[in-house]
Amino acid sequence: MKYRSLKNKIDSIKEKIVQNGKLTKEQLNKINNKFRLEWNFNSNSMEGNTLTIEETRSVMVGNLDVHQKPIKDVLEMKGHDEVISEILKIGKGELRLSEKRIKEIHFGIMHEEDPERKKKIGDWKKENNEIINHKGEKYTFVDWELVPERMHDLLNKTNAAIDAIILKSKNAPHPIDVALQFHLEYLEIHPFYDGNGRTARILTNLILIALGYTPFWITKEERSIYYNFISDIQSYGGDKEAFYLYMTGLVERSEQLVLDVIEGKDIEDEDDFEKELELLKRQLKAKDDKVLPKSNEIIKELYDNSYRKLFENLIEKTKKFDEMFVEKKFQNSAEGNRSFNKGINYFDEFFENLYEVNSNTVEDIYGEEPKPKKIDQLRLSISYSGFKHDGTNTFGQYTNVWVLFQQYYYIINDTNSYNDNGGYLLKKLYSEPLREDEIKQVVNKLSKKLFEDIKNTIKEQ
Repeated sequence: MKYRSLKNKIDSIKEKIVQNGKLTKEQLNKINNKFRLEWNFNSNSMEGNTLTIEETRSVMVGNLDVHQKPIKDVLEMKGHDEVISEILKIGKGELRLSEKRIKEIHFGIMHEEDPERKKKIGDWKKENNEIINHKGEKYTFVDWELVPERMHDLLNKTNAAIDAIILKSKNAPHPIDVALQFHLEYLEIHPFYDGNGRTARILTNLILIALGYTPFWITKEERSIYYNFISDIQSYGGDKEAFYLYMTGLVERSEQLVLDVIEGKDIEDEDDFEKELELLKRQLKAKDDKVLPKSNEIIKELYDNSYRKLFENLIEKTKKFDEMFVEKKFQNSAEGNRSFNKGINYFDEFFENLYEVNSNTVEDIYGEEPKPKKIDQLRLSISYSGFKHDGTNTFGQYTNVWVLFQQYYYIINDTNSYNDNGGYLLKKLYSEPLREDEIKQVVNKLSKKLFEDIKNTIKEQ
C-alpha cells in the first residue's frame, strides 16, 4: 500500500470511530491505559531502560519496589508516564509547540545522579553528539551552536502547518505529514545531550494527538527497522516516503485499537499469557535462589547488620517517654535466657558466647559434643512504671519487639505470635536484611502504639 492510500485508510477508520459516538468512560480508560503502557514501556526500553512491561505497569499504578531495579530507570519511567498522561488528556486543537514546552518535557523524563550531567537536563546541548550507524559509520548530528536557530526554524515551520490544519486552509498539509516531518528533522538536530529519541517520540505523538490522531509506539521487533530507516535517511539521504509509510502503519495500529475497543474486541496481545508466565517463572526462580534454611550463623549475621540497629533505634526513640515515668526497665530474652536492664549489651554477649559450652548449649543424647541451641526468637522489652502526671493513676506501659525465626524466613512483630494473614509487622527471607526504611517503619509503629496506650490509660478528667 502507498503512503497516501494508508493515510486515507486511517481517516476512514477515524470516520467509523466518530460515527459510533462518544466513548464511554470504561472504553476511554481501557484505551488510555493501553496507550500509556505500550508507549511508556517501548519508548523507554529503546533507550536502555531495564524495567519489564509488568514493572512498567506497576510504576504506572505506584506499586513498584524500587529496590528491585536502578532508581534512574524507575524515576525516568515515572516521569515519562506523568508527561504522556498529561498529553493524552489534551483536546483536539490544544497545541502550540515552544522551546519552553520542549525543555520542560525533557526535564520531566530525565534523571541523573551525577551533578554535572544533571545540569544538562532541560537545556540545549553544549557539545556535539554522534552515533555509529547501522553500517558501522559515524554520523554527527547538527552542531551544538546551531541548535537554537535550527529549533527556532523547526518550531515556526511546524506551528505554521498546525495553524493551517486547524484553520482548514486550502493547502493545509495532512496532520501525519506534519508529525513525521517534525520527527525526522528533530532527530537530525538532536538538541539535547541525551533523551532525544524519547522526546522526539513524545513531541511527534503530541502533534498527532492534538490534531485528532492516536499515538504510535515501536515494539522490540520493530526497532531495528525504525533505526535503519532513520540512519539511512540521516547518513545517506534515504527514501523518506518509505519511512513515512512504515510509521503511518504504526499509527494505523493504534487507530484500529480504538475501533476494536468500541466493537468489544480484546485488545491484549496474543502472547500476553506467555509473557506473564515467563515473568512469573523468572520471579519465582529469583525467589528460590534466595531461600536459605535457618541457622545460628545466619541469625548472628542478621543481628550484626539488622536486628541490632532495630533494637538501638527503638531504645533511642522511646527515650522521648522517659520523663513521663518514674522508672524504666529493659528485659531481653533469647531462647528462654532472660536478662534485665542490659539493653543491647545482652544481645552482644549472647551472640559473642553463642558457640561456647554454657547455658546456650544442649547435651546430645548420644554423648556427642554439646551443640548450640537453635535460636527461635529474640525479644527486647522496654517497660515504664510510675506515670507522673495523673494523680494516683501511676500506671505503667511497655513496648515489645520480637524477632521470630521460622524454617526459611523471620518475622518482626510486637508479640510472640503471628498468623500468615498479615498478623505481623514484617516477614522476610533470611537472605534479606532489614532495610533502613523498614527499621524506621517498625520503630515508628511501636512508638506510636506505646503513645496511644499511654493516652488511653490516662483517666478522663
